[in-house]
Amino acid sequence: MFDQVVAEKCAAAMQADFASAGKVPPAGLIDNTCSCVVQQLNTTHNLEMAKTFCTQQATSGM
Repeated sequence: MFDQVVAEKCAAAMQADFASAGKVPPAGLIDNTCSCVVQQLNTTHNLEMAKTFCTQQATSGM
């Protein structure tokens, strides 16, 4: 259940960021990034490290 809450909050934050920038996220980017955040958070127990890692992963794939 915790994972689902994290994924939902992540997705909402990313949607808001893209909306405020006036951009549409590429297909699958939000799901993939938020899944990464959940996985990394479970591994590292550090939200900032998870966000940093997953942001780097997402931007390197673009």
